[in-house]
Amino acid sequence: MHINWDIIVRRLLHESSEEENQLVEKWLAEDEANREYYRKAKHYFDVYYTGEESRKVDSEGAWAEFVTYTDKSSRKFLWKKVIGYAAAVLILFGVGFTYWMSDSRVKQPEAVAVNKPLKPGTMKAFLVFNSGEQIALTDSSVLERVVEEYKQKMVTSRDMQQEKEEYNTLVIPRGGEYNLVLADGTSVKLNSDSKLSFPERFIGKERRVRLEGEALFQVVKDTGHPFIVETENGEVEVLGTVFNVNAYPDEEFVQTTLVEGKVAFQGTGMPDALVITPGEQVTYDKETREADVVKVDTEIYTAWAEGKWIIEGERLENIMKQLARWYDVKVFYQNPRVKDLVFTGDLEKYNNCEVILNIISMTTNVVFEVKDNTITVKM
Repeated sequence: MHINWDIIVRRLLHESSEEENQLVEKWLAEDEANREYYRKAKHYFDVYYTGEESRKVDSEGAWAEFVTYTDKSSRKFLWKKVIGYAAAVLILFGVGFTYWMSDSRVKQPEAVAVNKPLKPGTMKAFLVFNSGEQIALTDSSVLERVVEEYKQKMVTSRDMQQEKEEYNTLVIPRGGEYNLVLADGTSVKLNSDSKLSFPERFIGKERRVRLEGEALFQVVKDTGHPFIVETENGEVEVLGTVFNVNAYPDEEFVQTTLVEGKVAFQGTGMPDALVITPGEQVTYDKETREADVVKVDTEIYTAWAEGKWIIEGERLENIMKQLARWYDVKVFYQNPRVKDLVFTGDLEKYNNCEVILNIISMTTNVVFEVKDNTITVKM
């Protein structure tokens, strides 16, 4: 008997109609496997569902993926197919629940083996002054006081008269994040394993900073002084806007995602800058030095700054890179093929790592072993 995912979901959330309830009851009475699945699905919602998920349900696509996934002979087909539309059904239904529908009589391998819990990252950074002096920071409110104390100690009156624009560097280690407000009022949220070089005050016709890693900028508008984010492979110029820049050295691309306002991106080797509008993303290929602009759901690329990862049809290797930076771990793949498995879902950034791994394991048919700050991924 065929039944749509969204009907099951509404039943679990007590939002189904009487007609839908009767349909579910008929489906449950048909087969013990259906009842076992429903019990496990209910357990999942009781444990993980927060009521905050609101993205549109593609029940038809999700069901088709699930049917394909449960047919062991068609798994290779699934991973090609899911890339095409990566349906999101609430939190995890987009790629199907092989874990839940496995024969309950067969003992399942432990999804996540952990010898020591991996806690999420915290607010921390190192401020490296232009003189080379380094100070550890654990609270965003401390930054301004530290800079002022350093200025009192190091800057002479002669230096002040010359108005030198000297850059300090904020280093965010793996397992950290940090918020800061620049001299012009621009706010910046920096992701793990990132660096931002910025002056104590902006001098001249432009406001220029240098970024390595990922940051979400909310730039104060100043038409006479454009704000420029410089990266190793290009720069983004804005007047006043909200945008995200992903420029990690170990990634193949540089991505700029615009939430509001207008920005111009010009990568190394590009003859002209590309101007994008809200809801657009420019992706620059470091190897080919070419850039593409596409429409995107900006929330997917900025949710990290709000404590979530929203993942739509993402390769497991890319997801594990984010986890490695945030939990400060190394990742080892027992079988390289697992890197290409695809996942769709919402993950809570401030959960312990084993909670995240458990959710991924449910839907990608992999198991994880955590030992001495190393995550081993197995089929």
